[in-house]
Amino acid sequence: MTEICAVLEHADATLQEQSGELLSELVDIAQRQPTPASVCAVLLLSQGTELPDVSLLPELGVNRLYILEHPLLDRYSTVSYAGALAWFMQQRALMMIATSATLNGRDWISRLAAQLQLPFAPNCLSLDLHDDGLFALRSIYEGRAYIQTRTALHGRTALATLVPGVRGAPAKIQQKLSSMVPLEITRFIPEISQGHGQERIRHIAIQAPSPEEIELDAAERIVAGGRGVGREGFTSIASFARLLDAAVGATRVATDLGWIEHARQIGATGKIVRPKLYIACGISGAVQHTGGMSEAQTVIAINPDRGAPIFALADLGLLGDANQVLPLVEKMLEQSE
Repeated sequence: MTEICAVLEHADATLQEQSGELLSELVDIAQRQPTPASVCAVLLLSQGTELPDVSLLPELGVNRLYILEHPLLDRYSTVSYAGALAWFMQQRALMMIATSATLNGRDWISRLAAQLQLPFAPNCLSLDLHDDGLFALRSIYEGRAYIQTRTALHGRTALATLVPGVRGAPAKIQQKLSSMVPLEITRFIPEISQGHGQERIRHIAIQAPSPEEIELDAAERIVAGGRGVGREGFTSIASFARLLDAAVGATRVATDLGWIEHARQIGATGKIVRPKLYIACGISGAVQHTGGMSEAQTVIAINPDRGAPIFALADLGLLGDANQVLPLVEKMLEQSE
């Protein structure tokens, strides 16, 4: 039986939130194959590291986990990850290796594709394998259009990254506990060769990015602005976000007008986010935008328009101008410290 592998990310003994949707996408692909195929998960760990909670795997129908253990995997590095996975691919017959299109995922998988000269489809919205080809749905022109691509495999292993947040929370497979297949865990110690000059690279520290640099799909708190705050309003939003250790987001209108870069866009044609706290400033609540943040745990809306649709989604609504409200709240928070 051939295998389709998902390389999962983890932190503090917990799988990253996007792991479930990645596994669900690959399980769907495996079920569509004309010949039997199984989905397996891969984790890269330093030897002696605590295994993250992997109870999600059998609940989604994934019953095989490969653990690659090596001292060089104690923290992320492009060379170590690509090297370990290149070695792993020599041990197994794989149809595809996929990971989430996170910062690390986009980094190591492109290196691996170049190193092994394998077909690679980045930043996919959906994936499929058939007729010796990798089919991918991708967005272009800053999300204004979609294309379906086919990458010829010629019998080789396909590589791909899946954009987080596209599928949403996965549905667990309903199985009786008595019929659920236990998770099979296999451990490997990969051979990792250090590239030239790697011995001169040392880990110094991890520095938190500014609010303008935090990845939206990884942020627990987001302060977003729309047309209602104006160009100057994003200065207040960035200042307030910095106070909350939050990321800065925006509507499509704000990015189209050049008030903030397109990478900050949240919505159906932008990023799909699920933060614990979402503060919408001067955002009316158009469907295009709310489609990207409707699963936020707590939504606070600030808008002078009493009839703005965003208030229907909000847990707390403030009727007023965000450019006046945010400086007042910021002052109150600073005084309370």
